[in-house]
Amino acid sequence: MHRRRLAATASLLLLVAAVPVLLGLGSTGGRDVIHPAVDFHATLVDKDGVSVDVNRLNVGGEVQLEGDMGRGNLRIQFDNIASVEFAADSHDYSQATVHLKNGESVSIRVRNSLMLYGQTSVGIYQIRARDLRSITFKS
Repeated sequence: MHRRRLAATASLLLLVAAVPVLLGLGSTGGRDVIHPAVDFHATLVDKDGVSVDVNRLNVGGEVQLEGDMGRGNLRIQFDNIASVEFAADSHDYSQATVHLKNGESVSIRVRNSLMLYGQTSVGIYQIRARDLRSITFKS
């Protein structure tokens, strides 16, 4: 009886420990926000005018900006972006005007909760889209 109870307890503990892995609930969903695939350098300016220079800029480990364009979804690689300006759209979304390196501009709606990450000289910087005024990529 004691052995069965011990085995059941061990099985329960193993199951509880495995749930986050099985559900993909790691801290970044398996994406590396510290070492993204490509190292992009940029200056981020928040709504208060505070400017922060970062390298390794990424959005949840991805090096692209994704948002709604009409009824569709557009993903723009950081390689193609010169700068982005953010403006409040609603409680849940911001309007992002993306200025491309080829001189064109496109507007997309991004979720205010979208989290951007970058490395500074003193640590990892993170900021939500709703708190950003602009991003300027460095060549």
